[in-house]
Amino acid sequence: MTTLVSWCSRRAGVVVVLWLVALGGLGYAALHTGAAFRDTIDLPAADSTAAANLLRGAGAGGAEERVVARTPDSPIDTGTGRARLDDFAARLAALPHVVAVTPGAVSADRRTAVLTVRFDAPAADLGQGTADALAAVVRDARGLSAGAAGELAAMTAAAPDLGNAGIGLLAAALVLLVTFGSLTCVLLPVLTAAVSVGCALAVVTLLSHVMTVPKISTEIAALLGLGVGVDYALFVLTRYRQGRGDGAPPADALAAAAATSGRSVVFAGVTVCVSLAGLLTVGMPFLDGIAVAAAVSVLLTALAALTLLPALLRPAARMRVKPAGSGGRWARLARSVTARPGPYTLAALLVVAVLALPMTGLRLGMPDAAQDPPGSITRTGAELLTDAFGPGAGAPLLVVVGTGDASLGTLREAVLARADAGPPVALPGGGWLLTVVPRTAPGDPATTELLTWTRTMATTIGGPDAHVGGLVATQADFSAAITARLPVFLASVVGISVLLLAWVFRSVLIPLTAAVMNLLTAAATTGAVVCTFGAPIEPYLPVFLFAGLFGLSMDYEVFLIARIQEAWRRHGDTRAAVVDGVAATGRTITAAALIMALVFVSFAFVDARVVREAGVGLTVAVLLDAIVVRCVLVPAVMAGFGAANWWFPRRRCVATRELAGSVR
Repeated sequence: MTTLVSWCSRRAGVVVVLWLVALGGLGYAALHTGAAFRDTIDLPAADSTAAANLLRGAGAGGAEERVVARTPDSPIDTGTGRARLDDFAARLAALPHVVAVTPGAVSADRRTAVLTVRFDAPAADLGQGTADALAAVVRDARGLSAGAAGELAAMTAAAPDLGNAGIGLLAAALVLLVTFGSLTCVLLPVLTAAVSVGCALAVVTLLSHVMTVPKISTEIAALLGLGVGVDYALFVLTRYRQGRGDGAPPADALAAAAATSGRSVVFAGVTVCVSLAGLLTVGMPFLDGIAVAAAVSVLLTALAALTLLPALLRPAARMRVKPAGSGGRWARLARSVTARPGPYTLAALLVVAVLALPMTGLRLGMPDAAQDPPGSITRTGAELLTDAFGPGAGAPLLVVVGTGDASLGTLREAVLARADAGPPVALPGGGWLLTVVPRTAPGDPATTELLTWTRTMATTIGGPDAHVGGLVATQADFSAAITARLPVFLASVVGISVLLLAWVFRSVLIPLTAAVMNLLTAAATTGAVVCTFGAPIEPYLPVFLFAGLFGLSMDYEVFLIARIQEAWRRHGDTRAAVVDGVAATGRTITAAALIMALVFVSFAFVDARVVREAGVGLTVAVLLDAIVVRCVLVPAVMAGFGAANWWFPRRRCVATRELAGSVR
């Protein structure tokens, strides 16, 4: 590590040029090839997939969009309104790959009508170009208010807007300036993070051509990359400044920073990626794409902190640095915590419990299109359908059987007591379809109950060849698949993280207590999201938050415990070592957490609901983890355990000597 960092400092010009060439080259390649993001959810064993396969095999597997139009002041089925609707239908029929445009239901007030637009291929095969063409016609309805519902319509969400990230970086720069009083401490971490995240976003765009990468991945990658990127650079820079403040020459200070904070950055980055890799255990390409995109961003930011930052430090090698302060306020806090570990532990746990309480209301599911960004064709379509035909009109259940319509007729009679349903429809290639329209919204628990009941009745009446599909069914199957794999996911993330911490710190208790604290923080984070946004919460969000939180929390855990361990190795007194470690890292950890929180909270104002949820969740997570857990709970617990913290099979005796790079 020291060799790499020293070489990058000596060859500063070469390193900076290489990073700029990488940024320019990757950016040009991404712009030249374009993006191929896919929000496809692949559930081969799900009942909704079986229904979709039956429809496809019967010749009805092409995308089917429901376009809803409303006139402002006249009936839509006569006169001027009818002429506008006919013109609208003709322009929809002229779109590429459209097979037919079929008139549908008209509302009771005769001002809203539904058109069913059938395409010759599934939405995933038609691609973004067809989706954008559909959205262009729907937005230009010429005298009508129009929206759409369906898979193609869902693909027309606005491109990721990363403008808020710039606001977050500006706020982070202000915190750096106030905290450290140096323009160098402002510019270097921000530049390092910006360059590395720019490269990461280009790589993610290129990866979208070779694997399933959801559109939301770019915002997730930017969110994590900017947050940890500034932190990683700040950890190295702070240790370098401490060395310079103690009188060490630039080369020696940089070597000490590489040997201590540099290694912590490597471990923290690897731990974040390992935690994100836990998403791969769920076995869904959708989540795999998010995990890979986020991991690429974290790895590149860690690499930049160890290569680009030392190169940028070269021109600033002669900067004047004030001697490191004693960390008096943090030392006093640590002494108070370690003197009374019991009360402080209870107080910290109470804070976590209060935040976690709303988690009892957690319900997984996909929010309906009414939660989409204002002005989107999906939100307009959902609002028009709800106003004209009821809350369940935008997400019908599709009951499909391979042969015979008698069973569906019987099922329809049973369904009518709980929902609306038209007569069974014969499919072009054989088989029958029954469309069940819930009387409640897609996200309502009653709709989920209706789905479960319909599936039971369909199997009972129609036999094993009857399946239920549609948007609500697909989302319910998605939630069930993630829930079923949660134990494996949690065990893999927690287990691997515990093993990594045990290997680094040669301790049994430290990694186990870290795992418990991270689980508590995860519960509090989820509770905060549920309290802020209500239910349902996207099925993959708790999984992503847990993976991201478990990785990010290791940044502060490693940074803090590494300094505590240095002090313990010098004098063998655990309580004194805790005080030394908190005094040395308290300011940096809280400043880093505030910076990361400012970057995360800037994403709480974007259009995509799931990104807002992630922004709020990670903001709560890092602040809670840094302030309550790392600066109060960890010192209190370590003080309570005493020498047992350092027990490890066959551990050698403590060597009371000063570590290389120590500044205390």
